[in-house]
Amino acid sequence: MDEILGKRTDKAVSRQIKEILTSEPEVRGAYDLILYNYRSNQDLASVHIELPDTMNVKDVDRLTRNVEAKIYEQTGIILAGVGVYSYNTEDSEAARMQNEVREKVLAYDLALQFHCFYVDIAAKEMRFDVVMSFDIKPQEGLRILYEDMKNPTRNTRSTSYRTWTFPIKFCQIIFD
Repeated sequence: MDEILGKRTDKAVSRQIKEILTSEPEVRGAYDLILYNYRSNQDLASVHIELPDTMNVKDVDRLTRNVEAKIYEQTGIILAGVGVYSYNTEDSEAARMQNEVREKVLAYDLALQFHCFYVDIAAKEMRFDVVMSFDIKPQEGLRILYEDMKNPTRNTRSTSYRTWTFPIKFCQIIFD
């Protein structure tokens, strides 16, 4: 029945894949690992990795081909897709904003993890992912976070991002 409905990935395998990915100096984090098995003895995976905003496509290509080979050699799993999140590297204001937003988001019990933050100050846009508790519906959790970002009430010293756009991505816990 597991082959039909699917089964949870072995924690040791998901940890091993994350360790392989994050052992690369450029990779700050690995998120959203999904394993697929369409036939016996052939596992495929997709994952998102967080890289500096200064990397060019040539370097990202080299890196992803390298980790794809390592993961296959060490686990037998084919890494079929690698998504990329960027993070700010050259702006102290972006770092300040990231710390403020992380603190604001993680102050809620509904938020278990905050990652993949990137801000474009000129465009007034910030994006990030939030892993939410199963105790709240994702839409409700996102509504609460959006409202607090636009109209902060929990912390009167907190910045209002009323004129900003911020696509927040809801994530499930996939890595253990």
